[in-house]
Amino acid sequence: MKKIIAFIIILFIAVGASSWLYFRNLTATTNNATKILNTVPSNAALVFQYKNEAYFYDIFKKFTLFKDVLGVATFVQLAQLKNILIDDAQLYASVDKSDLFFSLHKTANNKADFLVLAPLAQSFLNQYSTAKFLSLIKAKYTVNVNNFNSYEIYTVKLPSNKLFYFSLLQSIIVGSFNLNLVEETILQQTVANKLKTNQFNAETDRNKNAIANLYLSFAKLPDFLNNFSKYKNPEYTAYLKNFTAYASLNINYQSDAFMFSGITTPDTTTLQYANIFLYQQPGNLTLNRIIPLDAASYISFYVSDMRLFQSDLKLIFSQSDVFKKLKTQINAIAKKHSIPIEQEFLKVLGNEFGQTQLASGDKIGLISTNNSQRLAFLLSTISTPLSAKIARFDDTNFVYYFLGEPFKIFGRPYFAMVSNYLIVANSVKALNNFLAHYQQQQLISTTANYNKFEQYLSNKGNIFYFLHNKNSKAIFKDFLSKNAYHNFKSEAFKFDNIYGLSIQFSADKNKFYTNLYLNKLPQQTKTPSLSDSLYLDSLTHQNKN
Repeated sequence: MKKIIAFIIILFIAVGASSWLYFRNLTATTNNATKILNTVPSNAALVFQYKNEAYFYDIFKKFTLFKDVLGVATFVQLAQLKNILIDDAQLYASVDKSDLFFSLHKTANNKADFLVLAPLAQSFLNQYSTAKFLSLIKAKYTVNVNNFNSYEIYTVKLPSNKLFYFSLLQSIIVGSFNLNLVEETILQQTVANKLKTNQFNAETDRNKNAIANLYLSFAKLPDFLNNFSKYKNPEYTAYLKNFTAYASLNINYQSDAFMFSGITTPDTTTLQYANIFLYQQPGNLTLNRIIPLDAASYISFYVSDMRLFQSDLKLIFSQSDVFKKLKTQINAIAKKHSIPIEQEFLKVLGNEFGQTQLASGDKIGLISTNNSQRLAFLLSTISTPLSAKIARFDDTNFVYYFLGEPFKIFGRPYFAMVSNYLIVANSVKALNNFLAHYQQQQLISTTANYNKFEQYLSNKGNIFYFLHNKNSKAIFKDFLSKNAYHNFKSEAFKFDNIYGLSIQFSADKNKFYTNLYLNKLPQQTKTPSLSDSLYLDSLTHQNKN
């Protein structure tokens, strides 16, 4: 009996000790990741993190999307860097089982580069100092040294004659093919900057156990994209342009796609459109079933409680004089037609609404209704018919008042009813084109490639954004600068291999569960077809009313 009791005591001690060691290592790993993310310069649009272990390289050995997206030149440089740091038997010990980080930054007009952050392995530091790592590098390669702001910056020439610059910030290797990025990182190590909280957040066990993680700063993405645009302040979708939030996502391996899932944390201290959906329940997203075949992109929103949505929307409007003006206008419409238009319109609004941009550049608004006949009657009192199917609002900003930012561009739109949806557009031509596609059932959801894409997505959420690569070619050409578009179309990149990109947000109080998905075209469909490609000159045919 005493032996049994002793065994049980030993067992409990063993379990307790192993648990303590696990969580201690877990905390150390998380703290290490946080430390490295805090080292990344604050203008980073994204950071990619992966485990420097053999199984990562084995899994992604035949994975081609990295090369397609990064470009051949960058991929070759990274391969040469891997040969130096990872494939060398002696140097590998210095970063064995460390997590490697790559952050992306704009460096000059139409140019971007990445920063590499590699913490020296704890097992290596237990035996050697950082000076040992430098001696190993110098023993194999010619290394030049320059002083900068009390730090040393080392220069290594790769086999391609490309220069790689790096420094040691405590026990973190910080390097780049762009010297300015290394210098900028060093400058950020001042006391004043160290006090600033980084935009990225390292999760705990979820990130620790993932083979790779992606950190996104939605607030920094527009500025990064603008760097490659011919316009100073180009338009984006109403949701993604003004979204202050960061995402922490884990990779889910798929051989022909990037698939990430995780958490997006918005800034809840400011009133922004996305935050309206935080306290809405996710629901079935069906708007994609009426998106036309020539859609370049679309964004859809789902609200479970329209009254709560309206209340939160008015708070955003209250930041300026917008609400007062809009409210006065709605009251004038109600008085003019002797109908409580606000109360009646809210009764017939459905749970979904959104916007699609066509390959021509035209934008279409889509709003679901729970009573199409009642809605048609209400709209007939505040509009002027142009044909049997199409009418136009008599007053401006009517839909914007009820649904906010995505409908701001539809000042006094034309509209039509399709099944249980209200469709709005700024031109009759765009609306007629949409109606023709719908009547002929030429819809993106009827294509094999979209159905293959959609099978990896959740059918529930609050916000869903989709970009169709080939249908967006004319829009890309109009958006990008000449140099950026030339690079985009060059053989250095394989963007033509990509079918589409989506990002989906499902609300949970103060955060969004997030899925990001980008996939390649199936090999058998690489030849452009009617269902998956449109002419680049389609922008010349758009109606810009």
